[in-house]
Amino acid sequence: MSNTEVNDPIRLAAPVVFRAIDKYIESNIVAATETKIRGGDRVTWGDDNGYPDYLLSLYKEVATLGSIVNGCVDYVAGNEVTFVSELFPDGKCNRLGELAVDIVRGAALDWYIFGGFAFEIIRARDGRPVEIYNIGIEKLRTNEDCNVFYWSDNWAKGGRDKKTYPSFLPDLDWATLTDEERDRHAASILYVKNTRKQVYPMPLYAQAVKDCEIERSIEEYHLNSLENAFAASAFIQLCNGVPSSDEIKQQIVDDLLEMYAGKDNAGRIMVSFSPDRQHSALVQELHTEDFGQRYEALAKRSRQQIFTSFRANPNLFGIPTESLGFSSEEYQSAFNLFNRTQIVPVQGRIIDAFERICGVPGVLEIRPFNLAGDRVSTTE
Repeated sequence: MSNTEVNDPIRLAAPVVFRAIDKYIESNIVAATETKIRGGDRVTWGDDNGYPDYLLSLYKEVATLGSIVNGCVDYVAGNEVTFVSELFPDGKCNRLGELAVDIVRGAALDWYIFGGFAFEIIRARDGRPVEIYNIGIEKLRTNEDCNVFYWSDNWAKGGRDKKTYPSFLPDLDWATLTDEERDRHAASILYVKNTRKQVYPMPLYAQAVKDCEIERSIEEYHLNSLENAFAASAFIQLCNGVPSSDEIKQQIVDDLLEMYAGKDNAGRIMVSFSPDRQHSALVQELHTEDFGQRYEALAKRSRQQIFTSFRANPNLFGIPTESLGFSSEEYQSAFNLFNRTQIVPVQGRIIDAFERICGVPGVLEIRPFNLAGDRVSTTE
């Protein structure tokens, strides 16, 4: 703007309203609330029952998180999974032909995304467990005692198609049950979570959810900056009169927000209202010289926070750091610590679940992961 425009007494005397729009609000992050349904025993999982779906979206859309989760699944499955049980003589866990390694990987995936896993156990007519299925924990809801489970393919629509399951009871005396009780326990749920203080589990990265959102938003920003002409930050001055009410001002701002601003349009704008200027709008770009550096620093910090939440070294997941090198000795040292604190405990949970189902110890063995890919077990 020229000096004449700045010193214009009419413009200086007129009321000017400024508003920075498209501020990201934390309400976009789904909270892990737990609320008991009025008139029932079921407990919801998150705002609008959507917390696990939110976590699943982060896993699918945040590259760093997805890399860590997938890497942890590989580590949990190790080099070989061996399953030997009289109940499953051919080694297959269900009629779909899934092997124990498939069930182990499914359980590990749910554990690192949601903080827990669940198996559906099918019994034969004589009460013997004969099938094991991964049942996506995001599709389960339960009561406060975690002994009645409800499965639905779409909780966002209220779970209208829900099915009810009892908790798996390994010591169930099948011979003493009535026909009705046998029917009820023909399919049951074995539920494992990482916390006792809540009805539902919490993921390891719960404290880094904001950092996951930062990484996701940065990726969306850069994608849209390639496709939208309105990519630079800007100041818009509306010069066709000041709206008569705050409601009208808000509507104008909201319309501009929807059309131009935010990470979806790779820009952020400011809006002002002033009397008149031939009924035109002035647009002035607001350049920030170090904008790219700020994004790079923010992205680096968010990645580090996500790794910190897993107590993980990026090199363990094929993501190089800024160090000059990472020797095999350093890798093994870092892996031994990570394996002992973050992998072995999860393997133990899964092995314990198989033992509860089969009723005897030692039915499942997971040979530890090593870079050579051999089947030689190591001592922890």
